[in-house]
Amino acid sequence: MGEASHGVGRTGVLVRVPNWLGDAVMATCVLRAVRAGVPGARIAVAARPKFVELFAGLPSMDEFIPLAGESLLGAFTLGRSRRGAFDLALVLPNSLRSALMPFAARARRRIGYRGQGRAILLTDRLSPPGAGRGRRTPEPMPRYWRRIVEAAGIPWQGDAPELRVTDEERELAAAKARVFGLGGGERLIGISPGAAFGPSKRWVTERFAEAAALLHRATGMRAIVFLAPGEEALGEEIVRVARSPIISTAAEVLSIGLLKAFMTRCALLLSTDSGTRHIGVALGTPVVTVMGPTDPRYTAYCLERQRVIAREVPCGPCHLRDCPTDHRCMMEIQAGEVAAAGLELLGR
Repeated sequence: MGEASHGVGRTGVLVRVPNWLGDAVMATCVLRAVRAGVPGARIAVAARPKFVELFAGLPSMDEFIPLAGESLLGAFTLGRSRRGAFDLALVLPNSLRSALMPFAARARRRIGYRGQGRAILLTDRLSPPGAGRGRRTPEPMPRYWRRIVEAAGIPWQGDAPELRVTDEERELAAAKARVFGLGGGERLIGISPGAAFGPSKRWVTERFAEAAALLHRATGMRAIVFLAPGEEALGEEIVRVARSPIISTAAEVLSIGLLKAFMTRCALLLSTDSGTRHIGVALGTPVVTVMGPTDPRYTAYCLERQRVIAREVPCGPCHLRDCPTDHRCMMEIQAGEVAAAGLELLGR
């Protein structure tokens, strides 16, 4: 489909991506569709400043625009500074603030879902699936965003996310690997025990360590613990109770760029439902996800190389940050089950 058919010029396309790390990774499928469907367009990504390393090296992005704080005034001011730069804006988050920047930039078409009082800020307003029944129907996020892309007349190019590791990130990771005592071609089992969402998404640290020990016994591979700032204690606890060799990054939490590079060394990732899980998927690492309080239908995409371990419980999915009862959705999941799923993905 040519540019003229959907009214997109060469001035630019703005994609406002979500603020959660995992959602930002999943949103890369939107960038790929825009690159393929709007040849010659200048594609700008508006995102949290720390995500600049996440999108580094992507052929589907020409410019990264760091968002200025969390205020409505900041979003409006940033948009005003880019006035006239965009013919099309795809607004993926559902918040009022996310629609304000492209409105202030006077993007000719601004497409997103209606709600939260932002209809006036959009030129093309979509109704969320199930909205007529008072509650949005759970579905994979790429499918949810696909309607926004196709409303612009841009053909969809598939749900798979994509990330790249830059040469600089590889070089920095190689130096860090030497500090960890890793061999050049040594493969690892990644462990991601944290979750920025809240404690309810976290699995028992001892069971992560037990699953790593079972996998080490079967494969000989060491594990490495991936952490976000503030999660250092989780990594230290896993290492403390470990019964197999585990590399901790608690002393110096890896940047997003280094996390990407180390993910390419992982033969397998054991993870909570976190942003690291989606980085693994985007870089082709098989992933076992321990799923608790969140509805798995929102992230049910690219499941060929994933195994999602979850329990149906009367109180779930609750989407609460803190469990008010016994956390049974996570407590019922055992280490042996997670290790077995990992071995299946490894073909063992």
